[in-house]
Amino acid sequence: MSKIKILIVEDEMIIAESISDMLEELGYEVTEICIRATEALKAIEREMPDLALFDIQLKGEETGLWLAEQIRERRDFPFVFLTSYGDKKTIDQAVNLSPYGYLLKPVEKGHLYSAVEVAIKIFTEQAGDEESEMVVVRDSFFVKEDYQYVKISLDDICYLKSDNNYLEIYTPTKRHIIRSTLKDFLSQIGDKKFIQVHRSYVVNALKIDSFNSSMVQVGAYEVPMVKKYKDVLVKVFNTIA
Repeated sequence: MSKIKILIVEDEMIIAESISDMLEELGYEVTEICIRATEALKAIEREMPDLALFDIQLKGEETGLWLAEQIRERRDFPFVFLTSYGDKKTIDQAVNLSPYGYLLKPVEKGHLYSAVEVAIKIFTEQAGDEESEMVVVRDSFFVKEDYQYVKISLDDICYLKSDNNYLEIYTPTKRHIIRSTLKDFLSQIGDKKFIQVHRSYVVNALKIDSFNSSMVQVGAYEVPMVKKYKDVLVKVFNTIA
């Protein structure tokens, strides 16, 4: 299971590092700390975080409000505002940009955790719908398990097994089950490295260790393969090599 990646945009380094430490203690991955809005915009394109935390009143010509506008125009993903100001004018400006959360500094660990989890939940439900068990977000997707969304990187998937209207997703350490067909899943992720080797099985070509006419070895897993798919698999290897 991949960690949720978070970008911090804060020009007070002591505060930024404190937030970074809390996020990592909570099990998230901090991709970068930026002190300027323009720097953050480049980091968003480069790192593709799942969520950003940034101060409204950043120093420099471009503020956090400017950054929020750019995110809305260029790449829609959740962001949470940080600020030391609780005045009505500042809050009104922030609300008009539809953030996924709002945190007053100094930030407390419990409030930080709640803000991140709520932001991710709102974003995934808006991207799909409340009953959806899977929401695709760039190179990852979120699956609904025990009333929360769990992030899985597409690169971590070893293989998929179809069981009528249910799909088993195997990573090196865990099996996830969602309500979906193979066809619908592959259509949503649109990733050509996932190759069908059997009527009920799809493998991640980049995870294959060996194969023959009847079996594909993917890490510790042995996945059955029908002989007619072997030529297709070889062709894919030639394409992605």
